[in-house]
This record gives sequence, C-alpha cells and structure tokens, in this order.
Amino acid sequence: MHFEKDLCAGRGTCLPVCPTKAIRMKNKKAVRIVEQCIGCGECIRVCRESAVSAATEKPEMLGEDHIAIALVSPVLYAQFPGVMPKDVLLGLRQMGFQHTIDMSYFLEIFQYATEEFIRRNRKSGQAPWPLISPVCPVVVRLIAFKFPSLLPNVLPVLRPVALMAREVRRNLITEYLDKGQEVILYYINPCPTKKDPSCLPPRSRSAPAEVALGINDIYPQLIKHVEEIKAADAIPFYQTRFEYETCATGNASMWGMSGGEIADMDIDRSLAVSGMEETIHYLEKIEMGLFQDIEYIEFRTCREGCLGGALNAIDKYLAKSTVQKMVKQFGLGRRLHRDNILRMYEKGEFQTDKDPSKLTSLFGARKKALTIENIQKIEKVLQMIKGTDCTACGAPDCRTFAEDVVRGEAKLNECLYIVDT
Repeated sequence: MHFEKDLCAGRGTCLPVCPTKAIRMKNKKAVRIVEQCIGCGECIRVCRESAVSAATEKPEMLGEDHIAIALVSPVLYAQFPGVMPKDVLLGLRQMGFQHTIDMSYFLEIFQYATEEFIRRNRKSGQAPWPLISPVCPVVVRLIAFKFPSLLPNVLPVLRPVALMAREVRRNLITEYLDKGQEVILYYINPCPTKKDPSCLPPRSRSAPAEVALGINDIYPQLIKHVEEIKAADAIPFYQTRFEYETCATGNASMWGMSGGEIADMDIDRSLAVSGMEETIHYLEKIEMGLFQDIEYIEFRTCREGCLGGALNAIDKYLAKSTVQKMVKQFGLGRRLHRDNILRMYEKGEFQTDKDPSKLTSLFGARKKALTIENIQKIEKVLQMIKGTDCTACGAPDCRTFAEDVVRGEAKLNECLYIVDT
C-alpha cells in the first residue's frame, strides 16, 4: 500500500478496519505500516481523501519496448455492461497488449482439479475438513497471519491465476525470449493482491517481469477503445485472435460473484462466505472445530466477492447485474473434457508447493513473540488507560497500543486518557 501524507486528513478511519492491525498514525498525518500488510484493500475503501492507494503500476508505455501480455480475470468483463468479453479483449489489444490471456480456461481446470482432490480426500482423509478455497490470496495471507493452525485446510491445488501464468511461461514467451525480446506479464486486478509471490519462480531467463495493474487504472483508457469497437461495423480479422479462447460460458463470469466458484462444482457440502468481518468470524469458528461436516468453503474478503474489489471501476451491484445478464446470455456448462484434466492431475500438474511453513514465512506474524512478563505488563497498561478504543493515540485499539508501549514502539503519554489525568 502507498500512503500520501499530504492527502491524509488524520481521521483514522483506516486504523480499525485493518484485519492485521498493521497501520499506525503519528502527528495525525504520518501513516506507517508496522506489521504484515496482507493487501486486502480495506484501508482504501474507507479513506475519503484517497490518501491510501494500491502498490500497482500505471498502464503507460505499453508495448513500446517490450512484449506486453495481459492476464485477464472475468471480473474485468463485469465492468462493461452490455459489452461482449471479446470486445473487452480487443480493447486491451488496441491499448498495446500483444497478447490477452482469458482466465476462463484455467477456471475450468481448477474446478476439475478441486473436485478430484475432494473426491479422493473423502477416502484418504489426506486433508482436514472443511477444505478452504485458495483462490482469494487475501484469505490465504489472513490465515497465515491470524489462523496458522488452519493452513492444512487450505486446498493444495494451484490457483487459476497461477495455472494461467505457468502456461504462459511454458508456451507463449519462449519464442520472444529466444529473440532477446523483453516480456512483461500484466496482472489486471480487482484487488491489490492478485499476484501471489509464493507461486512465482526465481527470476531467470524463463521468468519474465511481472506487473500488477488495477482495473480502475486501465478503465478510462480501455473504455474509450471498447466504445470505438462497439461503434465499428467490423473488426479486422487479424485483430480477433484469442489465446485459450474467450469467455464463452456463464460459469467463468460467475467467478466474480460470491458463490460463483462453487456454483457449478460437483461438491456435496459447500459454503460461500464474503466480507472481511464474516470471513474472520467463520475462520474463528473453523478453528474452534466447527463445520467439519462441510467439505469446501469459498471465502472472499470483499463483499459480493471479487466484484467488490477495491480496484474495480464500477459499483459492485451494477457489476453483479452485468454478470447475471452474462450468465443468462451464455448459459452454464464446461468446455473441457474431464478425462484430459484427470491425466494431468495424475502427473501432479496442479499440486502446489505452498506448505504451511512456507506460507507462514511469507505472510505470518513477524513480531517477536510476547513473554508471560510482557503480557502481564500489557494488562497493567490497559488498567491504567481504561480507554475506549478511540484511536487518538494512532493505534487501532487500546490493546494494540498497550502492546506497542511494552514493545517500546509507543510512549504511554501518547494516550489522551493518561494526558488528561
């Protein structure tokens, strides 16, 4: 996340919404990150002054000195009511992307692989129930930070975006790299964390640079091209090629909505939960041993699913209406053959290496563990301040402030209740 101090009005609305209590304020302006940011974008939503922004790039100089490849989630199509997905992809090409990779193909692969893992897990008990969807990277990071005991519940299947990026590296970029041309993969994102660093290979000749673009960043330029395409009589044939086909069924478009991932999956018992507070609430329940009769839970920290991502361009309910119309227009169904996917499954093509220890090292809490003596000191500070979680001290709540004092990261007199007495 980026914080613009000059824009900050010191309201402190970003402090309490951060699920990892990562934000502090000093002198009513200087905002700083003190813990693990999981990139959920909650602070972006509540900041009236737009002082908080995602660490994404701007779509400038596309393709002028490199091969630009766009990795496209169906969420992008929901931003254009009444527009066919193929026209959105054509608009991206006219912006300067040499290749536009539609994720729909890889969403189907993920569905088959997930169903097969669950089918086998019913017999083997390899993983604990309920299995948790790995699709939302914020959820995985949240679990690693706050609920590490639930990491074995995270489905060990590569996310659709990881499958897509791997296929592009294997089959698309080799020719360009052999010619000495630079290749950049652009992830077009509805939220700040669609790139998953645990899936990325080490940078090498076969690993192109990777850049995150917010949908809201490319939208103003893209919509101009889309409107021109809609108004045109015909598009030249050479501009109409698509890699891995374009979105052709309602299944793919549904993935942006909460419940869209599990809607067409062959899973006996499943749930869909959306919103940060609800996600945390249900993870707490799972940690207590509840929902073991459920096989799979689709979590999305954004309300209404990825359509509610902080980097989307239009209202989430308008986007939802667009998706519903696309589902009605395209109908439901899959295009890939299950037998082909199962052969790939047997070869280990979809298994992830994101074991719990790796996830914990990447996204887990990095502060030194508190001792019993530290905890006792925190309780004494809390008794002294008797506060109301006002956030005036620059911490999100009184307990966090007390912990900061004990760790030496804040001073006791920064609390207004202490100053007043």
